[in-house]
Formats: sequence, C-alpha cells, structure tokens
Amino acid sequence: MKRLIEGGYVWDGRDRLIEDGAILIDGATIEAVLDRRERSRVEVPRGVERVDAAGTLAIPGLVNAHTHLYSSLARGLGLPGFSPTSFREILEGLWWKLDRVLDAESIRASALVGAMEAARCGVSTLIDHHASAHAIPGSLALFEDAVCREVGLRASLAYEVSDRDGAKAASQGIQENLDFLAAHGAADGVCAGLFGLHASFTLSDQTLAQVAERLPDGVGVHIHVAEGPEDEDDSTRHHQLRVVERLDRYELLRPASILAHCLHLDEREKDLVAERGAIVVTNPRSNMNNAVGAFDLPGFLGRGVLTGLGTDGLGANLLTELFTASILEKHERADPRAGGFDALHALLFENNPLVVERVFGVRVGRIAPGYQADLALLDYTPPTPLGVENVLGHLLFGIAVHDLHVSHLFVGGRPVLRDGRFVDLDQEVIYAHARDAAQKLWRRLA
Repeated sequence: MKRLIEGGYVWDGRDRLIEDGAILIDGATIEAVLDRRERSRVEVPRGVERVDAAGTLAIPGLVNAHTHLYSSLARGLGLPGFSPTSFREILEGLWWKLDRVLDAESIRASALVGAMEAARCGVSTLIDHHASAHAIPGSLALFEDAVCREVGLRASLAYEVSDRDGAKAASQGIQENLDFLAAHGAADGVCAGLFGLHASFTLSDQTLAQVAERLPDGVGVHIHVAEGPEDEDDSTRHHQLRVVERLDRYELLRPASILAHCLHLDEREKDLVAERGAIVVTNPRSNMNNAVGAFDLPGFLGRGVLTGLGTDGLGANLLTELFTASILEKHERADPRAGGFDALHALLFENNPLVVERVFGVRVGRIAPGYQADLALLDYTPPTPLGVENVLGHLLFGIAVHDLHVSHLFVGGRPVLRDGRFVDLDQEVIYAHARDAAQKLWRRLA
C-alpha cells in the first residue's frame, strides 16, 4: 500500500528540511521525499492514501537504545520504609523486589503500556532489557506479542541473566535468551534478540563461561556496565580485573553488544571498548535519579565508540532525555560549550539508528528514499524561523521543554498513531487493565 504524507515541515534527520513537504511511502519503505515544486510535477497514483500533515514537523522515528518496560507499573509505587542511601540499596529495595513478583499478566501489561507511551513520544524502536525472576520462561514472547504485534513497534528483547536469584533462575534466563534467539534466527526487521546479562557484580565466572560457550556467533550481549561504583569494586576485589577486562576475557565485547551506562570505567577500559567496537548507551536522567555519576560523553565519542542514548526505563521521552544529556554535560564540566548540538545529533539521530542497523539489519533514522518508513509527526508551529541549521534548537528548546505531542507515528509504513489516537488499540481498556494488574502487583510486594 502507498501513502502520501503531505503538508507541514519535513526534516530528514540530517541536512535537509522542507517546508510544505511530502513523503511518499511504498509499503514499509520511503519511496520519495518531495518539496512543493517537486510535488506539483508528480502525478499521485490512484489508491494512494493521503495524510494531511499540516501544522506538523515530521522527523525520523526515535530509537530508545536501552530501556526496561517491566518498570511500567511501578509508577506511584510506595514502599514503607524505603529510603535508600546507595545504588545497591535502590536495586535491592525496589527493582529486584519488583521483578520477583512479576507474573504473566503484569509482564504483558507492563509491555503494552510501556510501548504505548513510547509511541506517544515518537519512539518507533525499543531495545529492552527484561527481568522477572519467577516468571522467566516465555517472558520475551509476551513482550514480543505486546510490543511488536499489538502496538506495532520494533523491539530488540533480552532477558537479564543474573546469579542473584540462584542457579535455577540463572539457568532459566540463559535458556530464555537462547530460545528467543533461535526463534529469531531469520531477522524480520521488526523483532530481534540480544543476550541479556544484568551486571558483572551479579554474575559468577561459571555463568559467564556458560554464556560465552553458548552465545551464537554474531549475537551481542546487552548488559549494565559500571553503572554504580560497586560493579568495579566487586570485579577488582573478586576477579582482579576491571569490569570491561572481565567481559573481554569471555569475548563478550562484540560489535553488537550494548554496554549500558559505563559511568565508572577508567581510560584503559574505554580504550578497550573502542578497540573491540562495542556499543555504549548513556542514560542521563536515570543516572541523575540514582545519583551514580555522570557519563564521559566526549571521552567515548572522541574514541569513535558508537555511543547511543536510552532512558533506562525512566520515561519514554527521548527528546527530553537528549536535552538532559546536554545540560548535564554543561553542569558537570562548568562549560556552556559542552554538550553541543553536534554531539547531541550524533547520539540520537546518527548513532541510535546505527545501533538498530547492527541489531536488526535494517536502515532507519532518516526520512529519505530506501529507508524504513519509521517517522513521527509532531504537532508544532514554530514561533521563530525554522531551518535545517536550527532544527535541533526547536526540538530541544521548543518541543522537549514545552509540549511533545505526536499526532501520527508510522513504523515500517504502518500507522500506529493517527490524530493522536492508537489505530488498533483501545487505550482506555488497556490502561484500566494495567491499573488492575498494578494493584495486584503492589499487593504482592507488601
């Protein structure tokens, strides 16, 4: 099926911005991007669905390179006596308790509402990292069905293997990853798999050796790396290696491996990540919320590391996450020049799409012929001149800090949102069920 999205501004994600532009979609891919003059010379075939995009700014669909949808039902959760003083206490007192009481109903509800809220923020691809210690087998299939089939987003899924809940849970986690990867050996560009690992400090040498032995060729791991100082402390105390060195011993620093956070690496570890060509993903708002430290953005970008942006499950708004990355850089370095537009553009609009290309094997991140038709239409009337030279300024200081409203979202050419409403989903019914599932989940935590 062909669609013509016409009117409004079109930003290709790089170096072209068209006022009153048009995007012609053929099936899952973009066939043409036209300005007003080109549109007047093109005869639109019969049967093409026309989408009125007047009053919008079309941008490439956004990619969340590290998130946790299982946290979706934690909003508003209060735990008596919970007053953590360290990152480990946050994990033990909240997240590890939560993932132990997840069941099939709450897993599915978390995935549905998390993906729906991502769509409302213009996100077309999620790279998720799941944990549900007592409901592991089949959990990734629940996510796939909810995120990819029902909501219609792309998703890379992984189960978070850890030894913190004993040998049985670790073994089930390994098998869940292997089963999911086997089922997605022929990538369809919609759902893909990585091999999930929690973090070095909850993984024994025995478990890492099993993973290294059974990890399929070409598949990367998705792991938290040195998010808090305890990860490095544990690795040096018990293994006489720093975290990245330990992962490298098991040959886990692969080009498709995602290393989330990487806040406490030393310079040698950063060099090693660069040498191995692994992916690093920063999550600034989560880092600030957990008080774990600030990311060395120029240190990784300057080494040529493919460095992307995620939310770590703290919301779904990637534009606000990008804005936070910028102001955090300025604050930490006491330099208003830090966190400039070149670095920000690289994070969200260049590198995150390259992560998708490595993991899914499809080209996203540009509104240009031949790319997947992943695009978001943002309701936006610029109060000041808008051009290709200042589009990031409008996205950050106009949309991100004021009101992000996505009127239409297309993923692979398929409409997910139209006029601000989901095409195939009843949001009221789904959210009502999620509230019920959350109540049951919270009672199990009491």
